[in-house]
Amino acid sequence: MNLIEAFDLQPRDLVALVGGGGKSSLLFALGRQWPGRAVLTTTTRLFQIQTALAAATLRLADNDRLDEVLAAAGSCLVVGETAGDKVLGVPADLPARWLDRPAIDLVVVEADGSRQRPVKAPAAHEPVLPTGTTRLIVVAGLDALEAPIKEAAHRPELVCRLLDLRPEDRLTPAALAALLVHPEGGLKGRPPAARVAVCLNKVEGAARRARADETAARLLAHPAVERVVLTTRQAGEPPVVRLRSGSDPPA
Repeated sequence: MNLIEAFDLQPRDLVALVGGGGKSSLLFALGRQWPGRAVLTTTTRLFQIQTALAAATLRLADNDRLDEVLAAAGSCLVVGETAGDKVLGVPADLPARWLDRPAIDLVVVEADGSRQRPVKAPAAHEPVLPTGTTRLIVVAGLDALEAPIKEAAHRPELVCRLLDLRPEDRLTPAALAALLVHPEGGLKGRPPAARVAVCLNKVEGAARRARADETAARLLAHPAVERVVLTTRQAGEPPVVRLRSGSDPPA
């Protein structure tokens, strides 16, 4: 099973990635594994060095060349201008318009920033979800459970407020799940029709797997969460899918 199968992505999906660290890695992995023509982008910012992970990169000013680049490379990262060590994103209404073009059958958008922390709570201006999002993937790293909130989280004061915890506290699987499905946390701004998956990454070793399974069980108790996908940083390690009891297992 690859990531496309694990997240059950379908042609014409507009995928938004939100939450903690690991979104950029997932963005590029989905682009590599999609069998058709995929556009990757962000509505926030990416580190300029990360553009090297894309099969091809196109500046927004050259958007009229997108079909040509996709025909040659299969997937393409589209970004705006350079700002220091980062590249700017695209307007939130543009990804849906790309899907109107017959040359494009998947768009994946990194729609949130976390300063590479494994977990976060969004500020008032976050996330920047693209118009027409059909699949929302909330991302978190299991290492968020292994340090105090003040060290593990981006915007730790907001995490503490949402969960009624202190900066010195550590997240438990129950608290992490609560944050990821909180309407002002991982599900903030979710379009009602968007299918929701959670990606728990850095699930390496027996101890993390056990905590990931406990977190997944709690996440799947929420009616909006369709599936939880466990991933590792180990090359070639397939993702593991957790579905709600009674759901059909993945193929």
